[in-house]
Amino acid sequence: MKKIIVPFEGPNYPEECLELVRALNAISPVRLTAVFAPEVDYSQIWSVTGGMAGATYLPDLGDEDRIVAESSQRLEDFCKGHSIQMFIHKDRLDFALALIRRETRFADLLVLDGQHFFENIDDRQPNAYMKEILHTTECPILLVPAKTVIPGKIILAYDGSASSVYAIKQFSQLFPEFSGLPVTLVYLRESKEAAFPDRENIEELVSGYFTDLRLLQLEVDHKDFFFRWLPEQERPWLVTGSYGRSDLSQLFSRSFIAALIREHKIPVFTAHR
Repeated sequence: MKKIIVPFEGPNYPEECLELVRALNAISPVRLTAVFAPEVDYSQIWSVTGGMAGATYLPDLGDEDRIVAESSQRLEDFCKGHSIQMFIHKDRLDFALALIRRETRFADLLVLDGQHFFENIDDRQPNAYMKEILHTTECPILLVPAKTVIPGKIILAYDGSASSVYAIKQFSQLFPEFSGLPVTLVYLRESKEAAFPDRENIEELVSGYFTDLRLLQLEVDHKDFFFRWLPEQERPWLVTGSYGRSDLSQLFSRSFIAALIREHKIPVFTAHR
């Protein structure tokens, strides 16, 4: 049974994340752990605001307690109504990101709202809080947009790097219930002459997880095509290597993942060692 973490920060109730948990639980039971983090991570204020801590909104602690109580009750009602096994961790610290990071050490998946995560600090996603989480979590992350649904197709971003292969293995092992879905393994090459790296090996690996596999090769200058092609697929989920890893290619780089997060179009699964 997968243990899934959903962070609650401030007044933002992660409805999209919980709807996805509900849908996953309907396929195969999961355990949900709700982590109530403070609305502001006081260890991050200086860097996020450029040293102007006085310009940052600091919540009233009484308001935070009220919000936590209301969200907890709402969550309990939701989980009871959908038969979801739930745990609530309210041991809040002043350091939200450290709290979330600690929780991920003991979880299978962290589900984040790709649009609203700490938007009270910075609504330009991925903001500094999200970037920090993407770099430091100790379990895979699923970034979800509005109206996230169970996938109809899986897109595996592959560039021959260890990071991209690791993410593919993590996703495949975490979601065996998706083994019958159509899967496209996308490889970006620098030129038409570039060889598909370790093609037989990666095809052998992925075909062991998925029964309907297709390979797609793109050149670097087709990046815009890939951005247009992705949302046109049937309920796609993208699996890609770790955000910010230097061994990722030009297409599956930090800027590529950041652009997908800003667009809020499709769920993005990422994992790092």
